[in-house]
Amino acid sequence: MRIFGYTVDISKRKAAEEALEKQKLELKIAKARAEESNRLKTEFINNMSHEIRTPMNGILGFAEMLSMPDLPRKTMQSYTKIILASGQQLMRIIDDILEISELGTKQAQPIIKAMCLHDLLLELFAVFGIKAKEKNIPLYLNVKLSPQECKILSDKSKLAKALSNLLENALKFTNKGTIEMGAYLQGDSIVIYIKDTGVGIEKEKQKIIFERFSQAEKKITKKVGGLGLGLSIAKENVELLNGHITLDSEKGKGSTFSIWLPSGIEKKQKLAQPENLKPNIIKVLIAEDEEVNFLFLEILLLKLDSRVKVIHAKNGQEAIEIYKKNQDIELILMDMKMPIMNGYLATEALLEINPDLPIIAQTAYSLEADILKAKQAGCCDYMIKPIQEKKLKQLLKKRLRPKIKL
Repeated sequence: MRIFGYTVDISKRKAAEEALEKQKLELKIAKARAEESNRLKTEFINNMSHEIRTPMNGILGFAEMLSMPDLPRKTMQSYTKIILASGQQLMRIIDDILEISELGTKQAQPIIKAMCLHDLLLELFAVFGIKAKEKNIPLYLNVKLSPQECKILSDKSKLAKALSNLLENALKFTNKGTIEMGAYLQGDSIVIYIKDTGVGIEKEKQKIIFERFSQAEKKITKKVGGLGLGLSIAKENVELLNGHITLDSEKGKGSTFSIWLPSGIEKKQKLAQPENLKPNIIKVLIAEDEEVNFLFLEILLLKLDSRVKVIHAKNGQEAIEIYKKNQDIELILMDMKMPIMNGYLATEALLEINPDLPIIAQTAYSLEADILKAKQAGCCDYMIKPIQEKKLKQLLKKRLRPKIKL
């Protein structure tokens, strides 16, 4: 018995079928993306219409009311404020639309030049600190960079735009807790972060929130407003600066947005500086729970002597913990009224560790009894708020001479 058979090479046909299936899948994905993009754009246009009409109603409606006869002066001033606020809101919307269009056409070019990061963060803190107070949300600034490290090459306006959008976002989605803005050095990068205790973002939505017109929390966004462009504008501006943004967030626990940028322009010079030419660092700890008061003292200290390294404690307990780890601190400016542990108890505890540690009391009270209480706790001197530069200078001269030259 003979059996006859033949073979046919179907590998090419199989490869063609697989290629066809792959092409169909790619077309399906492309179609889904196009439909999603179209849906987002339609949603964006509808949302934009609502966002523009809201301030326009305020402008036109209250402008018409201003023409009413015998309108009381206070009412007139109130209507004028509403018109101005609505006008500013409309301008922000228009600015975002124009900026995203410019970024989309790749026309935006950064103007890179030397800038001081600390100055920029102080400017933003001053602006957004007022907005945070209106919401009763404490805004903190925590810059862990030396004056040398704060000197970077970047586009100040684009970096300010990115940080402003991140701060606006943090304020929008934080109803209780705190917001913190800060910067530190990580390897060859400067990291600037905005940390909040807001609503947080689910893991599966964290990738899409930087896309244009995307909004992770649509129900909340409808209440607080917005076009869904802020994070996209921030991301694209940071990428123009040769940087990138990362996100660490947990639903219900808040978010931390971090901007990673190339480090300072004078880093190599600093590393190459001979040991005998390095300035002597003077460590000063400021224990102060009010961020504005801390910043004021920090600016004064750095103005008086650039060698001063300022360390911040937000309460007495934190001041003790910091000093235990940094016993080369040479002076403490202690606010007497702080949460968790007040300045009196903190001073007593610190002097148990080092009886010779100079601690200067900061107090808002000028009564003899309060000053005596600070001295009894162990404070060597005191300053009454508002603190005067002249008084601070005198006390620094007295307590840090001959190390500090004023």
